[in-house]
Amino acid sequence: MTDRTEEEEARSALALDPAERELLAEEIGAVAGALHDPRARAPYEELAAAAAGGEVPPELAAPLARVLEMSLATGRARRLHGPQHEAALLRLFFRAPAGASLRRSAAAATRALTALAGQRLDALTVSAQAPGVFRLQLDTDRCQLTLEVSRDGVEVTGLGVEV
Repeated sequence: MTDRTEEEEARSALALDPAERELLAEEIGAVAGALHDPRARAPYEELAAAAAGGEVPPELAAPLARVLEMSLATGRARRLHGPQHEAALLRLFFRAPAGASLRRSAAAATRALTALAGQRLDALTVSAQAPGVFRLQLDTDRCQLTLEVSRDGVEVTGLGVEV
Protein backbone atom coordinates (compact mmCIF):
# COMPACT_ATOMS: atom_id res chain seq x y z
CA MET A 1 0.00 0.00 0.00
CA THR A 2 1.37 3.42 -0.88
CA ASP A 3 1.21 6.34 1.48
CA ARG A 4 -1.33 8.95 0.51
CA THR A 5 -0.35 12.58 0.66
CA GLU A 6 -2.11 14.85 3.12
CA GLU A 7 -3.92 16.49 0.23
CA GLU A 8 -5.17 13.14 -1.08
CA GLU A 9 -6.33 12.20 2.42
CA ALA A 10 -8.19 15.47 2.76
CA ARG A 11 -10.07 14.84 -0.50
CA SER A 12 -10.93 11.16 -0.25
CA ALA A 13 -13.41 9.16 1.77
CA LEU A 14 -12.17 6.50 4.18
CA ALA A 15 -13.60 3.10 3.28
CA LEU A 16 -14.74 0.86 6.14
CA ASP A 17 -15.03 -2.90 6.15
CA PRO A 18 -18.08 -4.51 7.79
CA ALA A 19 -16.27 -5.26 11.08
CA GLU A 20 -15.05 -1.66 11.32
CA ARG A 21 -18.57 -0.41 10.65
CA GLU A 22 -19.96 -2.47 13.51
CA LEU A 23 -17.27 -1.42 16.01
CA LEU A 24 -17.44 2.20 14.96
CA ALA A 25 -21.23 2.26 15.24
CA GLU A 26 -21.03 1.29 18.90
CA GLU A 27 -18.31 3.83 19.66
CA ILE A 28 -20.09 6.65 17.83
CA GLY A 29 -23.30 5.76 19.64
CA ALA A 30 -21.53 6.07 23.00
CA VAL A 31 -20.18 9.53 22.18
CA ALA A 32 -23.41 10.80 20.64
CA GLY A 33 -25.44 9.41 23.53
CA ALA A 34 -23.39 11.40 26.02
CA LEU A 35 -24.13 14.69 24.23
CA HIS A 36 -27.35 16.43 25.17
CA ASP A 37 -27.07 19.41 22.82
CA PRO A 38 -28.51 18.44 19.41
CA ARG A 39 -25.99 20.71 17.62
CA ALA A 40 -23.08 18.97 19.34
CA ARG A 41 -24.59 15.56 18.58
CA ALA A 42 -25.29 16.29 14.89
CA PRO A 43 -21.76 15.59 13.51
CA TYR A 44 -21.74 12.23 15.28
CA GLU A 45 -25.14 11.33 13.88
CA GLU A 46 -23.81 12.22 10.41
CA LEU A 47 -20.73 10.14 11.11
CA ALA A 48 -22.88 7.19 12.20
CA ALA A 49 -24.90 7.36 8.98
CA ALA A 50 -21.76 7.64 6.84
CA ALA A 51 -20.06 4.75 8.65
CA ALA A 52 -23.15 2.58 8.23
CA GLY A 53 -22.92 3.34 4.52
CA GLY A 54 -19.34 2.07 4.40
CA GLU A 55 -17.23 5.19 4.11
CA VAL A 56 -16.42 8.35 6.03
CA PRO A 57 -16.22 11.51 3.91
CA PRO A 58 -13.40 14.01 4.50
CA GLU A 59 -15.68 16.53 6.19
CA LEU A 60 -16.33 14.01 8.99
CA ALA A 61 -12.64 13.22 9.63
CA ALA A 62 -12.53 15.37 12.79
CA PRO A 63 -15.47 13.70 14.58
CA LEU A 64 -14.11 10.29 13.49
CA ALA A 65 -10.73 11.14 15.03
CA ARG A 66 -12.39 12.26 18.28
CA VAL A 67 -14.41 9.04 18.56
CA LEU A 68 -11.40 6.83 17.88
CA GLU A 69 -9.09 8.81 20.16
CA MET A 70 -11.58 8.67 23.06
CA SER A 71 -12.18 4.96 22.61
CA LEU A 72 -8.49 4.08 22.33
CA ALA A 73 -6.98 6.56 24.80
CA THR A 74 -9.43 5.75 27.60
CA GLY A 75 -9.06 1.99 27.21
CA ARG A 76 -12.75 1.65 26.36
CA ALA A 77 -12.02 -0.22 23.13
CA ARG A 78 -10.01 -2.91 24.91
CA ARG A 79 -12.32 -3.09 27.93
CA LEU A 80 -15.52 -3.54 25.92
CA HIS A 81 -14.33 -5.22 22.74
CA GLY A 82 -11.08 -6.98 23.65
CA PRO A 83 -7.56 -6.66 22.26
CA GLN A 84 -8.36 -7.85 18.72
CA HIS A 85 -11.07 -5.26 18.21
CA GLU A 86 -8.95 -2.60 19.89
CA ALA A 87 -6.23 -3.42 17.33
CA ALA A 88 -8.78 -3.09 14.51
CA LEU A 89 -9.81 0.37 15.76
CA LEU A 90 -6.16 1.33 16.08
CA ARG A 91 -5.51 0.28 12.46
CA LEU A 92 -8.53 2.34 11.42
CA PHE A 93 -7.21 5.33 13.39
CA PHE A 94 -3.87 5.16 11.57
CA ARG A 95 -5.63 4.96 8.19
CA ALA A 96 -7.68 8.07 9.03
CA PRO A 97 -6.13 11.51 8.41
CA ALA A 98 -5.38 12.26 12.09
CA GLY A 99 -3.56 8.96 12.64
CA ALA A 100 -1.77 9.14 9.30
CA SER A 101 -0.54 12.60 10.26
CA LEU A 102 0.84 11.24 13.54
CA ARG A 103 2.63 8.47 11.65
CA ARG A 104 4.20 11.01 9.26
CA SER A 105 5.27 13.11 12.23
CA ALA A 106 6.93 10.11 13.89
CA ALA A 107 8.64 9.12 10.63
CA ALA A 108 10.05 12.64 10.18
CA ALA A 109 11.39 12.62 13.75
CA THR A 110 12.93 9.20 13.15
CA ARG A 111 14.68 10.49 10.03
CA ALA A 112 16.06 13.42 12.02
CA LEU A 113 17.28 11.12 14.78
CA THR A 114 18.78 8.66 12.29
CA ALA A 115 20.95 11.49 10.99
CA LEU A 116 22.66 11.47 14.40
CA ALA A 117 23.97 7.92 13.97
CA GLY A 118 27.68 7.68 14.67
CA GLN A 119 27.80 10.94 16.61
CA ARG A 120 28.79 11.07 20.27
CA LEU A 121 25.89 12.02 22.54
CA ASP A 122 27.08 14.78 24.89
CA ALA A 123 23.81 15.75 26.55
CA LEU A 124 20.16 14.79 26.53
CA THR A 125 17.47 16.83 28.25
CA VAL A 126 13.70 16.59 28.45
CA SER A 127 11.69 19.56 29.65
CA ALA A 128 7.97 20.14 30.11
CA GLN A 129 6.75 23.05 27.97
CA ALA A 130 3.01 22.93 28.67
CA PRO A 131 0.50 20.29 29.75
CA GLY A 132 1.14 17.33 27.46
CA VAL A 133 3.98 19.07 25.59
CA PHE A 134 7.61 18.07 26.09
CA ARG A 135 10.84 19.24 24.53
CA LEU A 136 13.66 16.76 23.93
CA GLN A 137 17.08 18.25 23.23
CA LEU A 138 20.00 16.12 22.06
CA ASP A 139 23.49 17.58 21.93
CA THR A 140 26.09 15.63 20.02
CA ASP A 141 29.69 16.33 19.12
CA ARG A 142 28.46 17.76 15.81
CA CYS A 143 24.99 19.19 16.29
CA GLN A 144 22.08 20.03 18.55
CA LEU A 145 18.64 18.63 17.71
CA THR A 146 15.44 19.75 19.45
CA LEU A 147 12.17 17.83 19.20
CA GLU A 148 8.79 18.79 20.61
CA VAL A 149 6.51 15.92 21.58
CA SER A 150 2.77 16.47 22.08
CA ARG A 151 -0.49 14.70 21.41
CA ASP A 152 -0.29 16.22 17.92
CA GLY A 153 2.90 14.32 17.19
CA VAL A 154 6.63 14.88 17.18
CA GLU A 155 8.09 17.95 15.54
CA VAL A 156 11.69 18.92 14.89
CA THR A 157 11.79 22.46 16.27
CA GLY A 158 15.49 23.13 16.11
CA LEU A 159 18.67 21.96 14.46
CA GLY A 160 22.05 23.54 15.02
CA VAL A 161 25.16 22.23 13.32
CA GLU A 162 28.70 22.61 14.64
CA VAL A 163 31.08 24.00 12.01
